[in-house]
Amino acid sequence: MIPQINSKKIRYILMGILFVVYFLYFALLNRYHIFYLEQNQLFIWSLDFLKEQFSLPGGLPLYLGSFFTQFFISSWIGAFIYTLNAFAVFVLSFYIFKKHYFENIVLSFVPVSLLTILQSNESFAFGQAVGFLLLLSYFALYVSINKSRSRYFLFFAGWPFFFLLTGGFSISLVLLCVLHEILFRKEKNRFIITVFYIITGILIPYLSSQLIFYIQPDRIYTYPVMYEFHSIFLFALILLFVWIPLVLLTSLILDKVKDLKNRLLPWNITNVLAGLVIIVMMAFVVYKRSYNKMADLMLGVDHYVQQAEWNEVLKISDRYPGYNTLVIYYTNLALYKSGRLLDKMFNYPQIGSQGLRLKWQRNLNLFFGGEVFSQLAYTNESIHWAFESLVAKGPNPRSLKKLAVGFTVNGNYDIAGKYLGLLNRTLFYRKWAERHIRYLYNPDLGEEDPEIILSRDLLASSNFFSEVNGLNLQDLLKNHPENQMAYEYLLASLLLDRNLDVLVKVVPDMKRHGFSRMPLHIEEALIFYNFFENQKVIPEGYSFNQATINRFDDYARLYTRFRNDRKVAAYELGKKYGKTYWYYLQFPNNHQ
Repeated sequence: MIPQINSKKIRYILMGILFVVYFLYFALLNRYHIFYLEQNQLFIWSLDFLKEQFSLPGGLPLYLGSFFTQFFISSWIGAFIYTLNAFAVFVLSFYIFKKHYFENIVLSFVPVSLLTILQSNESFAFGQAVGFLLLLSYFALYVSINKSRSRYFLFFAGWPFFFLLTGGFSISLVLLCVLHEILFRKEKNRFIITVFYIITGILIPYLSSQLIFYIQPDRIYTYPVMYEFHSIFLFALILLFVWIPLVLLTSLILDKVKDLKNRLLPWNITNVLAGLVIIVMMAFVVYKRSYNKMADLMLGVDHYVQQAEWNEVLKISDRYPGYNTLVIYYTNLALYKSGRLLDKMFNYPQIGSQGLRLKWQRNLNLFFGGEVFSQLAYTNESIHWAFESLVAKGPNPRSLKKLAVGFTVNGNYDIAGKYLGLLNRTLFYRKWAERHIRYLYNPDLGEEDPEIILSRDLLASSNFFSEVNGLNLQDLLKNHPENQMAYEYLLASLLLDRNLDVLVKVVPDMKRHGFSRMPLHIEEALIFYNFFENQKVIPEGYSFNQATINRFDDYARLYTRFRNDRKVAAYELGKKYGKTYWYYLQFPNNHQ
């Protein structure tokens, strides 16, 4: 006979371990995508914001999700909120299954695992998890009522309001209530009642789309449930909503086979070990199929750019394998801000001058791509990108801050005040907003802010057309030849585009831009240019480092040795000179 064990003690220990692991998974492995979710929305303490959230069905989970997401400014708090939500989902699932004669921890943990998969995707907003929790809460309340009339009243009087509050999340509730009545209740009129349940579930949303909400009828049954996922995430979303109905059906079937049910449910060593194996397998699937380390590193780079922690940006970039446009774009920015762009640029993957900025596309590029314009003091283009990002994503702190600073620099104080007013009604951006509001009433105070000082000093005084996929570096330098970043980015773009003929015309201005020595990659480029063009270009006041000359001689010797086999040459030279401009110049498909 298989020995029974202390079920309560094992449950508490097992659940404690599982939820600690759950917490650490998000706090440590997904910390940057928690930060990203906070930056991706904005909770505003105002009646207008509340009204806007409830202007469509499903306002309650969106509002609550936004409320809690504002605390994701700390990844530890964000992971704790995730864990609390997951624990509530587990408790409610366990209670619902117990009410249907199927008391099983593993089955109750499946919705938590599915949520873990979905929340590993940075596109899955926390409001979606809140919506599912509200669905479980209402159904748990429904099944807790034994009196038939009270349950019917809860559905017919309560479900329409629940639909208005939760939208598409409430549709699954109709199916759950129908299954509960047909399969687990014995009332004679249950079939007639469930028909009216279904009619209510179809008719109320349709009428609300015609009379209350401005929304297309084909979206009224799903909004605001996100379903624009692929692969495992779409599978997890579908299974999340059908899991409880499946378990209810399974419970009814097993109830007919008493012997099988009695073997599955008791808390003995065999069942506990089997349950642990299943949970470990679920955790393995979550880690292997849904955890995206590359995405979290990419968002980590973005996080440290926003914090102006440039060395941390480069540390993460060192760990990022392969080519990623966003990582390359931010890495080059961090190299400039840390004073290493023209010395270390080819220590990292490069994709030409397009690696200095993101393409103009109506996607996430709008959200990330405006940073370089802000740093260049290209104020109007910074405003342009921030506004387009605001239109595409809705209110978010990053875009609002860029707009507020940009219009302050341009002297459009009324417009700047509009955006600062929104930030002033937030929990964590209020102090920043209050400080910048003072600049509107006393512009001289803006001289205390380094970003505003730089942007004012380098404000363009002449008009020019914005380049669609460029940086207008020449135009910025015509307005302000002292724009250091524009000059270094111009040198970098010429290096990246292998345009040495123009580079030799621009390098004489290095002395005016404060270079005490010739940067390494400029030195490498000029040595190469002089050798192959039989020239003697050396900017006045500078000289070539003898060590660099010796390295080039060795590079040229190796290149000559292997030049008949380009593939071998790329391999042999890459081992020793893969981080030089010479290698980037001659082996464009092999760099990094």
